Amino acid sequence: MLYGFDDYNFTRRRPLVLLVVAVAAVWAVLHFRNPDAPFFSPWSAPAKAAAPATGLLSGSFGAVSGDSIIGPPTISASKIDSVLASYNSPATGTGQVMYDLGVKYGIDPAFCLAFFIHESTAGTAGVATVTKSVGNIRVTPGYDSYQGYRRYPTWEAGIEDWYKLIRELYIDGWQLTTIEQILPVYAPPADNNDTEHYIGTVRTLINTWRAQGQGQ
Repeated sequence: MLYGFDDYNFTRRRPLVLLVVAVAAVWAVLHFRNPDAPFFSPWSAPAKAAAPATGLLSGSFGAVSGDSIIGPPTISASKIDSVLASYNSPATGTGQVMYDLGVKYGIDPAFCLAFFIHESTAGTAGVATVTKSVGNIRVTPGYDSYQGYRRYPTWEAGIEDWYKLIRELYIDGWQLTTIEQILPVYAPPADNNDTEHYIGTVRTLINTWRAQGQGQ
């Protein structure tokens, strides 16, 4: 023993001493650290806040995200044909085509159907009775035309061209993905369109179909 120092007792108490020192060190770090800097335990990580739920429905047809036209179908092929038949549409029977092309281009086919109804009452009025166009698309080089609109040999061809136009130009080209973004360009007020009414019609139609059991 030297100046009251007991080597044997110190050796026995060394673990306790080390523990006390470690606790004091942790306390010092927490006490004097930047109060604005978050502290996280090394055994856990800060969790990412969950994104709020959006849209109207979710289920077998996927989640609905507001008025974005991008997404899985929220209406079935049979429902599309049922809606077309209710308008006595000459395109009745193309429901599966409209559905499959929606999947191909990543666009909810409910929007294609809603545009078709608004533009020509599902092909029963206006130039669409001749052009077989679901969207009354203005003619551009390389297309057959009728009174300034693209004309197609079949309804199926007209349906695919609508999807292709929306996907390649509006979504991929101009980064427009909602009906509020798309319709002021697609049907601008400057061309004597009631764009707000168009948006409201599309939204009402789609919400009605979705409320009917996800378009079944």
